[in-house]
Amino acid sequence: MGEQPLTGGNRAAEVVRVGDTVRRSRDEGADLAARVLTFLESVGYPYAPRHLGIDERGRDILTYIPGVTTDHPGQRAPGAYAIGGRMLRALHEVTSGHALAAGQECVVHGDPGPFNTIFRDGLPVAFIDWSSCGPGAGLGDLAYLAWTWCIQAQGGVPIEEQALHLRELCDGYGAAVGPEELLDAVVGRQSGLAEAERAVIGDARFTDARRRHAEAAIDWATGDRRLVLRHRELLLTALRGRRRSP
Repeated sequence: MGEQPLTGGNRAAEVVRVGDTVRRSRDEGADLAARVLTFLESVGYPYAPRHLGIDERGRDILTYIPGVTTDHPGQRAPGAYAIGGRMLRALHEVTSGHALAAGQECVVHGDPGPFNTIFRDGLPVAFIDWSSCGPGAGLGDLAYLAWTWCIQAQGGVPIEEQALHLRELCDGYGAAVGPEELLDAVVGRQSGLAEAERAVIGDARFTDARRRHAEAAIDWATGDRRLVLRHRELLLTALRGRRRSP
């Protein structure tokens, strides 16, 4: 059976489709990701691929989930942000207190951006690329979701529309997170990514292509951080008006 290369992501050296499966080269997060995906299957969590084993070339075998990723709100249908928030909250709830959380609050996806989310008809159906998953705090995961789904300095999206998306996503997530706490966490994730990518630029062990990616990532993170800081009060107003769920 032929292999069809799949685009997107920067961690795996190889990701291909083979029939109804995805074959993905293993990295340092592969073993934990396999255990997490196996647990999620056992409890019926529907928003992730299933781990089917390792093939003869040492690659992870995952179920293929039809759909596309998105990089602009115009590609998402009404209700998409609330669904995304519920998907992430379900992950945090089902792993809360489990041994996989290693004494921390829950298991986090770690990189739940729209580029790691499969959409069908404009609505999210699953998170993919679980190599960054691990024990952590739900707030950091939510902050990354909020940033990458709702905040973008590029693309011509009015800030008022971004604020409404942020409110919808947090309504979907449902936990009682303070608006200031969430925006501080968003800025923290943006600053942390920029700092990590600056280290890549200064490390000669990385390829030129990887360093170019780092430069682009720094521009992305710092540009979006400026947007959040410039419009903090508007974003806070939107978040303060959101519905609260227990």
